[in-house]
Amino acid sequence: MKKFLCLFLVCCFVTAGAKELPVSKAGQEEAALYMDFMRGVYAQLQQNPQACAYYRKALARVPQSKYLRRILTLCALEESDMAAADVYSSYIQEGENDAEDLAVYAVYSWRKGEFARAQQYYKQALEKDPTDLRVLYQYVLLLSYLDPQRAADELQACKETFSSISHILDYETGNIYRRKGQLSKAVEYYNAATKTNPQYPEPYLARADIYEKASQYFLMLHELEILEKNGYESAAMYSRMGSMYVLVKDDARARAYFAKAKALDNGDIPAGYFLALYAEQDGNYAAAAEYLRETSDFDSDAGKWLQAAFYEQQASHQAAALDMLKQAYEKFDKNVEVGYFYALALHDAQKYRRAARVLKGVLETNPDYEMARMAYAFVLESQHKYKAMEEQLNKVLAQNPKNAAACNLLAYSLAQRGQRLNEAQALAEKAVSLNPRDRSFIDTLAWVYYRQGKYPEALDLLLGLDADFIRQHAEVAYHLGAVYAALGRAEQALPYLQLAAPEIKEAEKMFKRLSKDR
Repeated sequence: MKKFLCLFLVCCFVTAGAKELPVSKAGQEEAALYMDFMRGVYAQLQQNPQACAYYRKALARVPQSKYLRRILTLCALEESDMAAADVYSSYIQEGENDAEDLAVYAVYSWRKGEFARAQQYYKQALEKDPTDLRVLYQYVLLLSYLDPQRAADELQACKETFSSISHILDYETGNIYRRKGQLSKAVEYYNAATKTNPQYPEPYLARADIYEKASQYFLMLHELEILEKNGYESAAMYSRMGSMYVLVKDDARARAYFAKAKALDNGDIPAGYFLALYAEQDGNYAAAAEYLRETSDFDSDAGKWLQAAFYEQQASHQAAALDMLKQAYEKFDKNVEVGYFYALALHDAQKYRRAARVLKGVLETNPDYEMARMAYAFVLESQHKYKAMEEQLNKVLAQNPKNAAACNLLAYSLAQRGQRLNEAQALAEKAVSLNPRDRSFIDTLAWVYYRQGKYPEALDLLLGLDADFIRQHAEVAYHLGAVYAALGRAEQALPYLQLAAPEIKEAEKMFKRLSKDR
């Protein structure tokens, strides 16, 4: 067949080359009209806005065309050009109108706000063609806003004509009553729809919505479970079921349904989010980060980038976490929250200069961002820029005199440098009074006492800390070891100094010195 077609085309071209066929001017005009019209049709199929331009070009060739003016009425309405729609819609006054002519004029009247006229033309269109469901839908939609009860009655009256879709008509009737707030009536028609066609999913979903809003979660789940048994499945439905099982604290089923949703749609947002939370709960932070990255809204959600970076950090993927924060900071136009967490990660990576630049930028646009200013002070302290650090902390305390962290940082910095120790003591005591349960604040006060030579007071504070906290924080272990050493209790000092030695040089030096003296 293909070979025959090719041969036929070759013959046509040879013949055309041998002798041109004469075409009249009228024929040329007809061909041009046909081409303009077909370009419009093709563009319309491709949803190309140029379609209307082609139709206008075609109308210029045959201004009397009622069919083209009807098409252009819709074009004008789509372009919100009511002046043009007024001109083109005059087709309705010329000759007999078919159902399509009447329906388009009804749409035009509706857009003009002439609702009574719109109803009149929809009714005339349906009288011409009572089987046109599209026109019926438009007519009922108009009625549902103007006269909902009449719209419901019209739908029910149509069941005799459209018996094959009576379940759809019942469903749409239920929707009208639902919009009116008559929920029991709505459920009555949804029930009729599922009774006629148990496989039709929409009424089940509608009833599930009603039960969800009424907090009747088990009834909602029952509707969705019936759908599942009927073979209906969708990522949205499975995610809803998963979310409901989260609410009723059935984590096993919640996980199962979120997994089903993700299997159908890998980018499903609720499924990805909850599966990430469950992975976090399991301690599988790498999986949690991956779940978030796969959600369809990840690229547009700065919060998810932050959460994924946190997961990468918890998974000990420090470089990946830092890179993700860097990308997010650039991607979301130097977002303030992203900038803050990016700077914290840079500080942890000991990239102090970059962290300082980022925080400085954050504070230029958000000078009242207290936590960012505190972070900036920490970075400056790490750079040994003590004067600049104190300036930042003074700004924090001027804004919030009860900022315990600011008091603690300044107290600790002064103690480390052995400067203004009375001031440091007052600041540390204030921090502890503001937050007496913060063990790091207690450690700071103990370290101030140590620097002041108040070793028994320092020891009392440090011995009040739990053993796990001391073991987990090398700095605190060093402080306790140093206090024991100052009190001449080397045997008790050595275990703590040995614990701190891998991370703190001063502890290592003290440990070696005390070990030699034994």
